[in-house]
Amino acid sequence: MKVGDVVRCVWPDSFSYLKEQSGIILEINQCSQSTIVDVRVLWSNGKVESFDESELDIIEVVDGSR
Repeated sequence: MKVGDVVRCVWPDSFSYLKEQSGIILEINQCSQSTIVDVRVLWSNGKVESFDESELDIIEVVDGSR
């Protein structure tokens, strides 16, 4: 998971307003090199919200090497 990847929320019961939306990862905050603690996502409805990595599923990986 990295900045630019397209994600969806995997907790539709808790976040029903995000059920049919996708979002782009804007920022990832880590407490160590391997532990992600906060992922900020820009959703297709224009909202920016923070989630735990486990609450998100990657739809599309963005390859920045091009």
